[in-house]
Parts: sequence; C-alpha cells; structure tokens
Amino acid sequence: MSMKSRLIHSRDLLPFTTALLLGILTAGSAAQQVKATLSPAKITDERIRFFQERLARDPDYYANYNRLASAYAQKARETGDISYYELAEKSLKKSLELESTHSEAAEAFTQLGGVQFAEHRFSETAATAERALSLEDDPAARALAGDAQLEMGYYAAAEASFALLAAGPDNQPHPGRDYLSATRRASLAWMHGDVPQAITQMKQATALAEQAHLPAENVAWTHFMLGEQMFQSGDLAGAESEMQSALTLFPSYHRALAGMGQVRAAQHRFEQAADFYRKAIAIIPLPLYATALGDIDRHVDKNIEAEKQYALVEYIAQIGALNKQVYNRDLALFYADHDRHLSDAVTLARKELEARHDVYTWDALAWTLLKNGHALEAREAMQKALAVGTRDPLLFFHAGAIERQLGNTQEAVKYAREALAINPEFHVVYADQARQWLAGNSSVAVAAGGAHDSP
Repeated sequence: MSMKSRLIHSRDLLPFTTALLLGILTAGSAAQQVKATLSPAKITDERIRFFQERLARDPDYYANYNRLASAYAQKARETGDISYYELAEKSLKKSLELESTHSEAAEAFTQLGGVQFAEHRFSETAATAERALSLEDDPAARALAGDAQLEMGYYAAAEASFALLAAGPDNQPHPGRDYLSATRRASLAWMHGDVPQAITQMKQATALAEQAHLPAENVAWTHFMLGEQMFQSGDLAGAESEMQSALTLFPSYHRALAGMGQVRAAQHRFEQAADFYRKAIAIIPLPLYATALGDIDRHVDKNIEAEKQYALVEYIAQIGALNKQVYNRDLALFYADHDRHLSDAVTLARKELEARHDVYTWDALAWTLLKNGHALEAREAMQKALAVGTRDPLLFFHAGAIERQLGNTQEAVKYAREALAINPEFHVVYADQARQWLAGNSSVAVAAGGAHDSP
C-alpha cells in the first residue's frame, strides 16, 4: 500500500481490545506485580513467562492457557509480529480441549475469535463470537461479533451489535465495556462519514482506556487511532499531538512511529518522515511501512533506496501463508499504486473480497480494476465503496481517477476538490495530482503499466 491516510485500516492491528480486555480484567495480576519496575514491552514478556511457568507446573489448568493466549495476543499487538497469534490460538485450543462446554469457556472462545479476526478469518470470527455469547453475554464477545460484521460489510448488523454493547445488561457504567463501546461507535461513525462524532467517541475512549487500566499499548493505540482520524480529516496538529501522546506512553510503539512519519510527510518534512518510518520498520517491517518509506525516498529522488523498500514489501507479503492471507489487500494496492504485477493486483483484491465486503475492499478492487484498464467495472466497485458515506480523501481521489479515465472531467474535478478539502496533504503523490486536475493539467492521465503513471 502506498503512503496514504490509511494506517487506520492496516490489518496488522485490531480495532478493538476483545481478547486482550478479557485477559487483563480477569488475569491482570501478573502484569500489575511487575508494572512498577518494567517498561510496557517488558511487562508482556513477563506475563508470558509467568503463565508458561504456571502451565509447566500444572499443564491441565485450562484458565492459564487463556491467560497465556492473552499475553501472546498482546505481544502481537505490541510488536506487529503475527506469529504470536498462532501461538495464542494453540493455547486457546488446548484450553478448549480441557473446558469447552460451560460458561468458563466463553473467555477462550472470545479470545479465539480475536485471533481469527487478526488473521482475517472473519466468518469464523462471527461464528466463534456467537459461540461465546451462547455461553455468556459478555461485552467483549458482543464487540467481536460486531467487528466481524463490520469487516464483512454488514453495517446494519454491526450497528445492532454495537447498540447492545452500549446498553449492557444493567445499563450501569463500566469502564471496560464503555471503552469497547466508544471505540465501536467511533468506527461505525467514521465509516458512515460522521467524522465529528467519530472523533468525539475516540476522545472519550482515550479517557476510558485509562479508567479501565488497560496496558500502555492499548492506551497508546487509542491515541494513535484518534490521531489517525484527525490526520485523515486534515487536522495535522491534532494528529501530531495524539501520536506524540502514544509515544510517551509506549516509546517503541511502531504504529505511532509510522503515524508520526505520515504527519511529517504531510508537513513536507521528508527527512524526518523517513526517520520515523525507519524506526517503525526496525521494530517490525510491515509492508505498509516499507511502502511509505519507499514512496518518500522516491519523492526525494532516492530511487535506488525506494526500490529496496518496494522489494521488501513483496518479500514480506509473501513469505508465508498467513502473511499472504493478512496482507492481500495491502499488496494489491501496492501493486496498483506502483504499476507492477497489475493482473495479480486484481486477483488479490478479488481474493480479499471473498473474506470481506467492506468499504476499503471495494475501493481496492476499484483501484486495481482501473489500473488494469477496466474503468467501467472500476466505477461499479467504487460506487459500492462510496455508498456508505465514508469521508476518506483517498476514496474520493480514486473515484476522481476513475471518472477522469472515463472522460468525465467535471466529476473528476469534483472528487479531487472533495479530497483536498478534507486534507490538502492526504497523500505524498496523489495530493499533488489532485491539485493538477484542479489546475486543468490535461497531461495527467491514468495508464495501465509504466512506473508511477499519473492517474
């Protein structure tokens, strides 16, 4: 994926704390014992060791497998290393072998659903969440069910799940449940284009994260998400402040480092932007980060360095079956943005559409179809992406590029103006192209093939 205002949809992260919240609220004592003396990252390592030792002494106590899985999931969030989700799943399956029929198993099913979600197994996630809810009406499972519905594009069903989550069984305030609810309301508001409401809910979530005593990474994640929403809506100062807050809480937080890189690039401070992305890549070389750094290098005419980053993107995305599953959409957009392997880009986008029908998958399909010369099909997919009302400047730019290819100059200009009105620096390359459209530069045209042909 090229450097764009879409860190919020990077699938290495979860837009919820489902399994994690359960683990912290029910088994956080181990972390609390060492919290005063260790850094946030070390706390998770200690939790992993603590429960590994417990299980070595008593391998038949199912609850400790849940606790260990929670720690593994947290480690995955902190490092971006998705192999920890595989370890979490193994622990949860062992837990369910020992206890799978009573209410005590609801925790394991909810955590398992969280792992499935992280691995983009969304239909499995929904089924597992329902299994958990059949055992216990738990807010984390309720949130997870809605999350799966949201990813699969079932927005009305997601809204209904989140409404039940907000009400709760007793209508009494509860920081953990209220945090889950606030983040979900923010996500749904964002998808429907209600940006002020989304930001309001995420601001509330930052306060609730503290009240719920979530780990530093989770609180930092909430600041990161708020900063990302601010960036997408054009508030660069607000975005920078939230990213810095995240880094204060968790100095090695790769998402916030990349978020700061995105902000610095929008401020045209490209050397600093590149430094932030390098720091993020040093922690975990996610395709999104390598692409962003490559795009910055290319923008400042460091083409050899850029190609090294682009080669890294392709390598990371295809080194294992799980990577291919998780990074399908990222790789499809990377190929389309950089005009390489264009037929593969469409194949990847269609493959992703088998798993989810959300706004951003329809957008990915539209963009890859356009780059393959299928503008009419691209328009049809783009209309589905825009139908929900999401106000992402990149969506409008893609829509404008499609209309431009079809010869509808006025529509293209309208979309370009909308994108720039939301965020004048929404993309290191495409923001300038949108301005060219408005200036009447007729030399800019979409072409299938050719490195960085301008849409």
